[in-house]
Amino acid sequence: MAPMTAPPSRTEDLAALSTELATLRARLDTLERILQLRDAALALAPSPPPPEPQPDPTPLPTTFEIAADQLLPAQDGFYQLEWGPEGAFRWTGPAPEVRFEAWIDRSAPLIATLRLFHLGTPANARDLTLEVDGTILPLTRQGAEKVFRSEPIAPRPGGGPTLLTLRVAHTHSPAERGLSDKRILGVAFQRLRLDPA
Repeated sequence: MAPMTAPPSRTEDLAALSTELATLRARLDTLERILQLRDAALALAPSPPPPEPQPDPTPLPTTFEIAADQLLPAQDGFYQLEWGPEGAFRWTGPAPEVRFEAWIDRSAPLIATLRLFHLGTPANARDLTLEVDGTILPLTRQGAEKVFRSEPIAPRPGGGPTLLTLRVAHTHSPAERGLSDKRILGVAFQRLRLDPA
């Protein structure tokens, strides 16, 4: 009995597949050589110089203002928004510190101006201070108005926010005068502004 042979169509298919496999191997070898040459050329090429630092496209503003009718969270030392004959205000408290974060250009000295609706207790007129960068600055009352100004705030290099802490020396509670309001209050804040000195 004669041995069996594959039908001619299968032999042709097998030969075609072998030829295609050989072509693919040759292409793969060529691609590997190209990648090796590229890697060798990159290793010999000098590295490009680092990019020049670009100036900040959005410089910080030279003034800053925040008012009682803006979003002032309780954790920063404020109670809810209230209204009086001079406009919106917020009592500070219960802690004697109130925090602000200002994104402002610090390349030149600044002056802080604080406007209040109410002093809380009269002694606050002489004892309010503002802390900036660890320096405590007294706030001086402007005449009989409820407006206070700081000494110049020193310039500072670099960016980042300026953190300000208003320290209210004397707090009080309306309940001490027989009123139903049991909150611990500082001053009735209306506005804080920073301007170049």
